[in-house]
Amino acid sequence: MILEYMGHSCFKLTLADGTTIVMDPYGTFYNYPKRSLQADICTISHHHHDHEGISLLTGDPIIVDSAGTHIPKAGVIIRGIPTYHDELKGQKRGSNLAFLIEVDDLRIAHLGDLGHRLNPDQTAALQDLDLLLIPVGGFYTIDAPTAIGIMEDLSPKVTIPMHYKTKAAPDMPITPVGDFLDLLRVSPEPMALIRITAQDISQRPSVVLMTTPEGL
Repeated sequence: MILEYMGHSCFKLTLADGTTIVMDPYGTFYNYPKRSLQADICTISHHHHDHEGISLLTGDPIIVDSAGTHIPKAGVIIRGIPTYHDELKGQKRGSNLAFLIEVDDLRIAHLGDLGHRLNPDQTAALQDLDLLLIPVGGFYTIDAPTAIGIMEDLSPKVTIPMHYKTKAAPDMPITPVGDFLDLLRVSPEPMALIRITAQDISQRPSVVLMTTPEGL
């Protein structure tokens, strides 16, 4: 499986059989590159403009944007777990879906714009993770300390931060990824893409920093 970071909260998975899954495409948000991504499947954590840019996708993807278990094609299981976009049960910013994606013998969680610490049921649903994609920038989502607390609750093999301040969105009132990395006392080299299998995931660093093709 190949994982690529497109920016903001958007990632692209390419499975062993060539199936592509795009998560939270940002569309025309801020100064991020306007990407025409090929997708067979697209997950949408919530319907805000910077997470539902499906108009730029090609390939007539199957859209997964609801809670429950979805099997969009053989060998792909996606579970939408209801959460909130804020710490007040959605009163400020509405609902959010955390997605558990089971593909290629791997368990991958994309937490969307999660705005709170997970409750016991949500935590139980997201155990045994190989890969955790988690927001860390605060203000609109959980901040770096809360993200680290969730990492401790879930114990994923590999964690990848997302949704933080970058050169493409310098005016957003969120913190840079360095705040998260400093708390963990790690300084990983940015990677444009990673190749992961169930056999080699345990050999990866516990925290991986990804960069877009443009270095954002």
